[in-house]
Amino acid sequence: MFGLDAGKLTGADESHFGVTIAGLSDALFQVQSFQADLDALCDDCIFDIQVLSEELVEPDVLIGKDISLIIAWSTEDLTVTGFLTNYICHGQSHQGYVYTLTLQSGLAKLKQHRSNRIFTDMNPGQIIQSVLQKCDFPSAQLDLQVSGPTLDMVVQYDESDYDFITRLMRRYGYVYGWRETDYGIAKLAICESSDKFARPLKEITLPFVSPSGQVRTCESVFAFSKKATMLSEQVRYYDSHYERGGQIQGSSRNKTDISGFGESAHFGDNLASDGDGNDLAEVHQRSLDCQRETLIADTDCRALRPGVCLTVTDHPSYSGEYLVTHVSHQGCQAGSVAYGSKVTGLTYKNQAVLLPIAQDYCAQPRPKRRVFATFNATIEQEVDETGQYQVKLPFNQDGEGQQSRPTRLTQTYGGQGHGMHFPLTQGTEVLVCGENGDLDRPVILGALYNAQAPSPVSSNNPYENKIVTRAGNTLVMSDKEGERKIKVATASDDNSLLLDATDGQEKVMLQSSRGEMRLQAQEDLTMQAGGNLNVTASDELTVKAADRIAIQSTDAELELHGARGIRLTADLNFKIQATDGDIDLEATQALSMEAAQEINVHSQEGNIEMSANAGEITLSSGNNLTLSTQGQGSIQLVQGRGSIEIDGAGNITINGTNLTLSARNISISGNALANN
Repeated sequence: MFGLDAGKLTGADESHFGVTIAGLSDALFQVQSFQADLDALCDDCIFDIQVLSEELVEPDVLIGKDISLIIAWSTEDLTVTGFLTNYICHGQSHQGYVYTLTLQSGLAKLKQHRSNRIFTDMNPGQIIQSVLQKCDFPSAQLDLQVSGPTLDMVVQYDESDYDFITRLMRRYGYVYGWRETDYGIAKLAICESSDKFARPLKEITLPFVSPSGQVRTCESVFAFSKKATMLSEQVRYYDSHYERGGQIQGSSRNKTDISGFGESAHFGDNLASDGDGNDLAEVHQRSLDCQRETLIADTDCRALRPGVCLTVTDHPSYSGEYLVTHVSHQGCQAGSVAYGSKVTGLTYKNQAVLLPIAQDYCAQPRPKRRVFATFNATIEQEVDETGQYQVKLPFNQDGEGQQSRPTRLTQTYGGQGHGMHFPLTQGTEVLVCGENGDLDRPVILGALYNAQAPSPVSSNNPYENKIVTRAGNTLVMSDKEGERKIKVATASDDNSLLLDATDGQEKVMLQSSRGEMRLQAQEDLTMQAGGNLNVTASDELTVKAADRIAIQSTDAELELHGARGIRLTADLNFKIQATDGDIDLEATQALSMEAAQEINVHSQEGNIEMSANAGEITLSSGNNLTLSTQGQGSIQLVQGRGSIEIDGAGNITINGTNLTLSARNISISGNALANN
């Protein structure tokens, strides 16, 4: 579309500009002039319109109403649509009441919504759409053409909806702005590139006509300015991520012919990967490249708005295709707008910032929002397979998804292959902050006590250092003067270990009131007492060893006592030995020795003596009974004055007062028979 010929513009006696306000008569206000310094891609637009009315109109009738600025242009009217956000009544002149009304885009209402929300597992497009829906943004006025990566968690805290979605859209390099439709409705278009944003808009071609003082025959560009700025040569984003290990980073360099200087480094922007870092660095770099060199065109074309493609002709240096990124407007019904002394009598002029059409426009990302504060929260889901939790933050009004991403719990001790962790239960109140001030990455600092979960230590036991688990297991370290102790116990004190340092009553007690107690060592187990060592069992006491059992008393006697008896048994051999003294076997009643095979009674050097003070000694054998001596000794049987002796030479001597031999047969044989 070409700029209009001067003859097709509204005549001097006709109205060039008008204003319509929802619910009010179109004839209520007459536009005298308007001015807009802010009308840009990826930003709000603000038009200050000075109007005249015969009536005194109160602000409650105007504020918040839909308003359209009508700009006459050939046979069609151009509109700038938005909301009436500001009202100034300057008083009454001879013509009527003079007002300044401020028109802002549909994004203006979002500035009045200050919200606190949490979004999880959603992409940027879904989050933007959700925010707009929550503030009643009409779906018919939204043209959303973006998606983006799925984000673990995005937090909006104490932030207007406008600032929040602006921060989100600029981070991912989205290009957004308003497209005025032919039926008087402005649509908010959010696109992935400036090319996609501009594609549906009408292209405009303007010739360059230098100021000459002659009558201008058509809309044109009448001046150009070139602006160049030195900015950072390189952009770098870097971050650390506990799940991926090491440092994540991405960078991008200046891609224009205008030299830059230095590096713009940014840490902790919640990068998911090196690719994420490169993408963010590229967005930031493109935004800088768009500012390094720009053209500023002064025109009188009323159809120029941000996002429009402009073709300039007839200029020796700047003819070509451009993207309009910013426009400042000035209009006056009285024709008092001028450009120097040679361009006068204009009812409208603007100044447009232009980028070569081949260069993709991108607005500069806003800095990562940091909130260096702590928040109370509750555990929503208990510990997961990675040792993390979901927390419910109290400020979340109407977010979407889970209450949070998996959240780490700080511990006083930890590291690779070691550490500690006391699991938190659902509903536990905790204190949470953002890692590096980033609420998108929450961290649990610790648990808090409250009326429902009182502290196990209070003024009633201020000397106790205490741990109580959810099952009732306890560790108590008491610092009470004179009664210092450490106690570890299961619920109800069923099993406990007590290290008691109470003055004068020091002791260690390991106790199990229910079930078994086992002491086990892979190698040696030593039990030692400076005094007595008492081992007591209500039932049996079993001492068992795979090799041998040694029970020794180093300085005194060893005593084994059984109330009903003592039994010593061995599967193979059984040996009782006194290395330096005697062995006494003594029984109040009978002493029995029994063997399935042989019984040997042996004295290495001394005598063997068997006596029965008041009874008999009986030797009996189921087979033979043999009494023998080794060497020159003899065998003697003595009773009163009678005796029988067998000496070492084999002689038998029988002495007695009387000798009686009685048998059915008596045989006596020998080489000689002697008498006294």
